[in-house]
Amino acid sequence: MSGVTNLARNLTDTTRTQAGRVAVRVDNAAMTYRALDEASARVAGLLHERGLKPGDRVGIMMPNVAEVPVVYYGVLRAGGVVVPMNPLLKAREVAYYLGDSGAGLIFAWHAFADQARAGAEQAGAESIVVDGVSFPDLLASADPDDKVADRDDEDTAVILYTSGTTGHPKGAELTHGNLLSNTEVARADIVRAGPDDVIFGGLPLFHVFGQTVALNVAVASGACLTLLPRFDPEHALRIIAGHRVTVFEGVPTMYVALLH
Repeated sequence: MSGVTNLARNLTDTTRTQAGRVAVRVDNAAMTYRALDEASARVAGLLHERGLKPGDRVGIMMPNVAEVPVVYYGVLRAGGVVVPMNPLLKAREVAYYLGDSGAGLIFAWHAFADQARAGAEQAGAESIVVDGVSFPDLLASADPDDKVADRDDEDTAVILYTSGTTGHPKGAELTHGNLLSNTEVARADIVRAGPDDVIFGGLPLFHVFGQTVALNVAVASGACLTLLPRFDPEHALRIIAGHRVTVFEGVPTMYVALLH
C-alpha cells in the first residue's frame, strides 16, 4: 500500500520548528529555513504559473549554490520531478538529458547558461537563467504556493542519470518513498544529524551522495548545510574552521587533497 507523501514535506516540517536557524550557507551568505521555505514556495508558484502539472520534469543545471535547494524543493513541492544535471555538460548532452527525460524546462546557473540554453533549444525546452539579480526579481514577481503537492510513495521525485560509461546515460527514477527512506536511514543511523550540526556540502548536489546525505539529511534534521561550489582543499579547510563544520562528507580524492 502506498501513502500520500512528498519529499518536500521534510522542508515544511523542519521550517515549522527551526524557522530562524540557518539552512544553507555559501561563504558569508546565509539563508534561514524560513527564507528557504518561502523561496521554494515562490518557485512552486512560478512553475504553476507556467503550467507545470504533477509529474512534469524540470532540469537543474547548477553548481553547489544556495539556489539549488530553493529550486529542488520548489519543483518537488509543485509536484514536479527534478532532473539534476552536471553544470559542465555541453549543449548536445543537455539536449539529450532534457529530451530523454521529457523535461520541458531547465534552471541553469548563469556561468553555464550558454550551453544550457543551446541544449534546451535543441530539445524544444524553455530555460530560466539563475543569477544573483534577475532570479530574485523573478521569484519576487511570483505568487508563492505554500501548499505541498500530494504525491504517492511510488511517484518519481528525481531522475538521476548514470555516467554512461557503457553507452548513453540512463535515467534512474528515484521515488518519493525511496528518497524519504534513504534520507531517514542516513540521518538516523549514519550521520546522526541534529539541528546543531553543520554539514560540509562539497559533494556535488547533482549526484545521489551529496543530494541525499548532505542536502536531504540536513533539511530533514534542521542542520546547516555549508556549500562549496567547486572543491578546493584550502577553501574547504577555511569553511570547516570558519563555519565550525561537525560533519564532513567526501570521496577519497577529497581526503587526499586535504592531506596534501
